[in-house]
Amino acid sequence: MAQDILIIEEVDVRRADDPDDTRVFSINKMGLPSLKRKEAEHTPGGGVGTINFLLPMADAFEPKFAVKGLDLDVLRKFGFTAGVFDKWTFAASLRNKRTNKLVPVRTTIQGIVSEWAPGEHTPGELLDCDHTLKEVRYVDLVIDGEEIFAWSFYGRFWRSGGVDLFAEYRTALGA
Repeated sequence: MAQDILIIEEVDVRRADDPDDTRVFSINKMGLPSLKRKEAEHTPGGGVGTINFLLPMADAFEPKFAVKGLDLDVLRKFGFTAGVFDKWTFAASLRNKRTNKLVPVRTTIQGIVSEWAPGEHTPGELLDCDHTLKEVRYVDLVIDGEEIFAWSFYGRFWRSGGVDLFAEYRTALGA
């Protein structure tokens, strides 16, 4: 069966512990974190070339979002908030073009807003402000109520499609 076409229609970013902290009117763009496996390059002395071995680890996640105007909440709580990592909800609505059904998307991210980059301001235009999260220690992706992906640095799990890819490693280490 052919894959459905899912079109993003709306997005929002908010603090997970404050559902009223919406940026639905000011958000300009939202970048879910890239999912990339860690690679280890190897060139054997007697080999005919180089290979990049994939490891059971993920590269660092760096989600981003941009708003029009100044986001005073982010600026007042820039970086650490009372020494605690912020937990964010990146939300979107997808339209399934075959069924016309609206599909909710939620990504929960625990990390630190490490970069605030205001763009150049031109009179008569709204200022773009980009935000980047780093030191991400938890991320998940839930589409239409189904967990597609979940990863936790300290929880030491990586679930994809309901399968914990790291379970056998924890077992091998006796943890």
